[in-house]
Parts: sequence; structure tokens; C-alpha cells
Amino acid sequence: MVNIFRLLGLPQPPSGRMEAEEQAVRTPPPVGPTTVPDSNSPGFEDLGEVEWARREDAVDISRFLRYIVPDDRHSVPHRKISEHLLQGDVVIVDLRMLAHMEAQKGACRRRLLEIAQDQGLNAFVLDADEDLILIPGNGVAVDVDRHVLGLESEPI
Repeated sequence: MVNIFRLLGLPQPPSGRMEAEEQAVRTPPPVGPTTVPDSNSPGFEDLGEVEWARREDAVDISRFLRYIVPDDRHSVPHRKISEHLLQGDVVIVDLRMLAHMEAQKGACRRRLLEIAQDQGLNAFVLDADEDLILIPGNGVAVDVDRHVLGLESEPI
């Protein structure tokens, strides 16, 4: 091993100090906590407590985000979308695969708008080509004052 002190023309440090420095460099400090924190310690945060939850009631996991694309016949399953919206699911319909069929895409948009209006819901366009359509289900609150959904264009 090259002696860095001799290489730089510096005086040699005492041998005991040199070995201690080399030993400190070779031994890495332990990674992570060395002890398991006690639940009563001041640094412990129980994320299951009510103060950390957004709501005090139980979380409702019966709602889902549904991503739907047209089937092989180039249509969207209208009945299933209607059922999902009644259950409170959020539905995103992707019509991008119908890029070469403007008439079919327009028919799907009109039918989705009818489904949303029949249930008293709003449909939001998420892209400039109006190919991604978001419909929040029953009971899903969308704050359109603080969040901009869709584009500044004609409704679908």
C-alpha cells in the first residue's frame, strides 16, 4: 500500500493514529435503525390513528377506477359502464384506438354523454383529441372550482 504521507512529503503521523484512521475508514457505520422504536416513544407515529386518516369513518373500498377501451366490434360496453357508474366507480374511456373511425368515435362519445346525463353526472374530456373521457360515478365529488378538468372546448 502506498504511504500517502511520504508521497506528499509530509511527516509520518504516529503509527497508532494511522491504524485507527484506517480502521475507521474500513468499517462502515451500521445502516438503518439499530433498535426497534417503542410505541410510547416521542418519535413514533402510529399511522393507523384517526388523526392521520382523512376521514374518521372506515375507508370504503367498494369503489374502483375503471379503464375501458372499445372491444373487437369497436364499441364500448354501455350497460357495464352504466352499472359501474351506479356503483360509484370512476370510469375512464379511451377511444384512441378508434383514431381511424371518426364516425364511430363520435357515436361512442354521444352514447357516453347520454349515459352520464341519464344518471345526472358530468363527463370530462382529458385530452385535446377528445379521446380520453372521464365520468365520475354516483357519489364521487369533483371539485371543479379548484381543479381544472377537461379542456377549454365544446362539451362532448
